[in-house]
Amino acid sequence: MPRIKPTTKLGVYGQYDLNPQQAVNLYIESKLQNEYYKKKPSWDVARLGLDLMGIQSNREYQQVTKEQSRMRKDCQKKSRINEKRLQEANKLVEMLLNNFVEVNDFLKSCEAKENESYAIMESERNKQINFNKKIEKIEDDLQILRHFIGNFESTVKQFQPFEDVLEETIQSSSVYGSVEELMKRCDSLLLVQVEISEIEQQKIQDIELIRENLLKSTKNALHTITGLNNDLSNLQIRYVHACEECLKWEQSITSTKNYMALNEMKTNCMLDVIFHLYDTICKRRGESPKFSMEHVEQQLDFIKEEVGLMQEVMSVANAKLTQGDMSLLATKSSNKEKYAAYPTQRK
Repeated sequence: MPRIKPTTKLGVYGQYDLNPQQAVNLYIESKLQNEYYKKKPSWDVARLGLDLMGIQSNREYQQVTKEQSRMRKDCQKKSRINEKRLQEANKLVEMLLNNFVEVNDFLKSCEAKENESYAIMESERNKQINFNKKIEKIEDDLQILRHFIGNFESTVKQFQPFEDVLEETIQSSSVYGSVEELMKRCDSLLLVQVEISEIEQQKIQDIELIRENLLKSTKNALHTITGLNNDLSNLQIRYVHACEECLKWEQSITSTKNYMALNEMKTNCMLDVIFHLYDTICKRRGESPKFSMEHVEQQLDFIKEEVGLMQEVMSVANAKLTQGDMSLLATKSSNKEKYAAYPTQRK
């Protein structure tokens, strides 16, 4: 451990008592020197014991240096050996790595080949299954063909007389030169027969359609005829009711015409009376008549107003008579004189 206050003085053991920060430099300098330097100790230090201790320390130092050199040589030798071992180990590692890579590639290739072989085995197994199915199907087809061959031979034997008949017809006729021409002719006749049957079926279907259309049209015509009959009956009923209504109205019109003809004279007389009354009232008031004979309503309004005025005058006269006990004739004569002298004015 370094001291708090480093010292530069020598102690009892001389150079072994230096401070730590200077000991390293001095050690390196002493290593570079060949001569032995010894600092004398102070005067109060025992010389003999210190020399013996220095000699002993030198011997120990020499032993230590020898041991260090020996250990250094051993270390260098061991380092060379270790380097060689490391090189060998590196070579071995590289070799093992290469071998591992090769083995790994070999294993991968083996695995790929194994997978490929499994796939090939699976495909071959599927092919075998498919081939077995095809073989079974072919065997079934062969059985069907064998059965067909047997039936064909039996049919050939069955139709052998017909073949003989065809050959005889060819030999006897001069139209057909071979069996093929006869068969073609028969095929054409069969095709014509098939076409004729098809046309027949088509015509039958057309006839059925025409029949259905006729039935539908007759039904529709019946419905329309019944509807028209119903409409016609309704129209006849309405016509009868209309005739009855017309007769009623004709009777009422004739009655009204007769009534109007009978009462026309009365109406004319009434109009003349109204106009004459209107004229007299106007003359009494000293006015000329404003309305003609056609304006009956205005004349009646005028007459109504005049009658109202007369009723008021009569009420006033009756009131005076009751108060003065006058005779009615005197009051009438006096009123007439007043009215003649002072004609009434229209409001």
